[in-house]
Amino acid sequence: MATSNLKVALTGGIASGKSHVSNLFEAHGNPVVDLDILAREVVEPGTDGLNELISAFSDEILNEDGTLNRAHLRDKLYKKGRNRALIEQILHPKILEKMQMAMEGHKNGVMIVVVPLLVEKNLWQPFDRAIVVDSTTENQLIRLKNRENIDQSKAEAMLLAQTSREQRLKLGESLPTDIIENNSEIIDLDEKVTALHHKLSKLL
Repeated sequence: MATSNLKVALTGGIASGKSHVSNLFEAHGNPVVDLDILAREVVEPGTDGLNELISAFSDEILNEDGTLNRAHLRDKLYKKGRNRALIEQILHPKILEKMQMAMEGHKNGVMIVVVPLLVEKNLWQPFDRAIVVDSTTENQLIRLKNRENIDQSKAEAMLLAQTSREQRLKLGESLPTDIIENNSEIIDLDEKVTALHHKLSKLL
C-alpha cells in the first residue's frame, strides 16, 4: 500500500561510510536526521544533558570554555561499565526524544535517519525500512586508523565494541532492508545510492 512518507533507518559499522551515504541521500533531496549530531546537541552548554552529566561526574568533564570534553568522557569514563550505563541512561532518552520529534514532523517523502546503534539497541521499531551500509572489516580498520589517527589495536577494539557485521546483516529478519556495499570507488557508491533513492521514492 502506498504511503505519503517513508521513514528509513540507515545504519552500519563504524567507518563503514554511513555519513557519506547519508550525504548522498541528502543531495537527492531526502531530509536526513543523524543521531550522532543529536548526541552533540543534547550536551551543549546549558542543556539538561550536560548539567546531568556534570552532576554525575563533576565539572572535570568540561573544557575550559564550558563545553563537554568528549574525549575525556569517552576515554576516561565510558570504558567502565557502570559509568557507561549511567551516561547512556542520561543521554539516550534525550537523543531518542529529539529523533521522535523530527520523525513526527516529517509528512512527505523519504526521510533518512542515521542510527549507528540501530541493531545494538534494538531501535528499529519506529521505522518502515532500513539501509545497512556494509564494508569489509579490513576496509573499516583502514578508514578508522586514518580517520582517528590510531593504531591497529585501538581500531580493532573500537570495532569489537559494536555488534558483528553478521548480526547487522540479519536486520532484514526484523525490517525490510536494503544493503549498500561500500568497498569500491566513490562513484560506484553514488550510483548505488541513486538507484536506491529511486527505489524508495517509488514506494511512496
